[in-house]
Amino acid sequence: MGVLSRAKSYLRSSNLALAVWLHGYDFMRTLKYMDWRRQPADIYWQKSSELLFQYHKLEKGMCIGGKPRFFGIDALRATCVLMREWQALGLSMDDPIYVGAVETLRGYKARLAVTPAPDNLKAEVDALLEERLAQTQPVPSLSTPIPFDPVSEATAEALSSLLLHRRSVRDFADRLVERERVERAFQMAQLSPSACNRQPWRVHLYSDRAKIAELLRLQNGNGGFGHTVPLLAVISTDSRSFFNATERAQGNLDAGLFLMSFLLALQAQSIASCCLNWCVTPTMDRRAHAAGNIPDHESIVTYLAIGYAKDDIYVPRSPRRAALSALVYH
Repeated sequence: MGVLSRAKSYLRSSNLALAVWLHGYDFMRTLKYMDWRRQPADIYWQKSSELLFQYHKLEKGMCIGGKPRFFGIDALRATCVLMREWQALGLSMDDPIYVGAVETLRGYKARLAVTPAPDNLKAEVDALLEERLAQTQPVPSLSTPIPFDPVSEATAEALSSLLLHRRSVRDFADRLVERERVERAFQMAQLSPSACNRQPWRVHLYSDRAKIAELLRLQNGNGGFGHTVPLLAVISTDSRSFFNATERAQGNLDAGLFLMSFLLALQAQSIASCCLNWCVTPTMDRRAHAAGNIPDHESIVTYLAIGYAKDDIYVPRSPRRAALSALVYH
């Protein structure tokens, strides 16, 4: 066998080839979808992400401590441009993202009472705010910013108990999970932090046994109990939420924050769950997208089995590392 043939054989059989394949797949998806200069056919998700990204800068600026000072002219300009585009595209002005933008501008206007705009910008700021606020009525429940509300010690104890009792369940009862409970858990988990509050996560839910079985055949961690799963969730992130490739890892981080909140919100309603890894090849990933009818611009992060636990089952104790083995003070 010649040198070239041996090199090709090595590449095919080595971890290097696998790494190139996997990273190449991710690279092409990042290049294709993480770019706000593109105009996708479904404009809502991208435009709402852009709008959140800009007006959240104003929200954050209004919450900075110290002596009040003028800020945010670039974010204000960008927010107003995006709001005009939103209306021109015919998107709903009752959408919570758009209403949130309006109320942020209202809060920003109130802030100017104590931090007036510089003279060379005052006319522009006034005109922008007047244009956007003139035809809207305040929505007090969405006013911003709001006072910080620290929790009580009792709340901390309740969270400690919830964390202590949450375990991955691998044997589910033959019982449907009520849709309203799942939706309630989702609404609670939506309060999870995300980069510029863009909330890039999507949750695809499957209750048909045949479809669940088809999806689980693509995943390697459900042996012995997958057939008992009454509700399967596929957690994904919409790549169009991110402006370019510098945010390539942000979707997984945001989805992870959401996922933990979702697990706890389910557990709080006595609904059990089990996270199922998504460590697959591009071939399997494409099959899952097709089987689950998941758009290509969404990146699958993980599967989640959801259901009520059977009576008298056991769960792993799952020992944790000693805190000081991972908690590093500098």
